[in-house]
Amino acid sequence: MGNKQLDIKIHLTTINITKSFTKVALIDLGCTSSCISRKFIQENGINTQKLPFPITCYNADGTINKSGSTTDIVNMNMIIGDHIERIQFSVTCSDLA
Repeated sequence: MGNKQLDIKIHLTTINITKSFTKVALIDLGCTSSCISRKFIQENGINTQKLPFPITCYNADGTINKSGSTTDIVNMNMIIGDHIERIQFSVTCSDLA
C-alpha cells in the first residue's frame, strides 16, 4: 500500500489567549480525529477543556494505546496556506501528535 501520511506546515492560534505557533503537522489519512501532544500543550501554557468522560485511544491494529485515554480537548484556529478553520484537537499523551 504506500505511505498514508503527509507532513505539512501549519499555523495554529489559540482561541482564548491568542498565542501563535508555526509547526509541521503530520496528516494521517487513517486517523479518525485531530490530535495534539500533551507535552506541546503543557510547554506552551495552552488552556484545555476537560471531557465529561475519558475516550479510549486505539492503535491502527485495534489494540488500546499504551499512552492512555484522552481526557482533554483544545479548540484552535488552524491556517494552511490561505485556508482558515477552527479545529478541535484531542490532547494525547503521545509525542507524535
